[in-house]
Amino acid sequence: MMENSKMSAAGSETLTSGRLALRFTAKALAREFSARPDKAALLPVLEARFVAATWTLRRLPDRESAFSRMRGSLWPEMLADGGTYATAGLTSFQARMRARPTAAEIDAMQPTLDLLLLLPDVEDRRILFYACHFQDGETGGRIPWAKVRRATGLNLSRWTFKRRFEAGLRWLASLIFLQI
Repeated sequence: MMENSKMSAAGSETLTSGRLALRFTAKALAREFSARPDKAALLPVLEARFVAATWTLRRLPDRESAFSRMRGSLWPEMLADGGTYATAGLTSFQARMRARPTAAEIDAMQPTLDLLLLLPDVEDRRILFYACHFQDGETGGRIPWAKVRRATGLNLSRWTFKRRFEAGLRWLASLIFLQI
């Protein structure tokens, strides 16, 4: 009995954070549009918000890697050899990875990621997250479904992944549409 009450408390807490994220996102999108948008207009905006949120999550500093860099600077016997330094030229992907996220990006990240909790199926949450995560901070590109398949561990075709990704976006867009 105690176990069921703990599970229901965790479920209601998850639902509460999802509802708060829904209200926050609906208000933010209402400010972006001058009139009430239709559901089809919400889809690309919602996808862009998810891609920006996952990209911000990727760019957050990693404390362990920072500790490794610090440790290398503290003990001189750990200096790297001449051939182990990074190349001078950076790709655009590496340059974007080095840019720190702003406070506004971090503030918008959490409510956007909390929207995933409103999807009824856990697999759909993971598909939506990893599809946006592997777009490397740019929307409209080709989603690497093979990477999504490896990350989720699901054995589905790329068409099934795409259908479930679009269905998840439509589900969230309809919930946001009801709040606007």
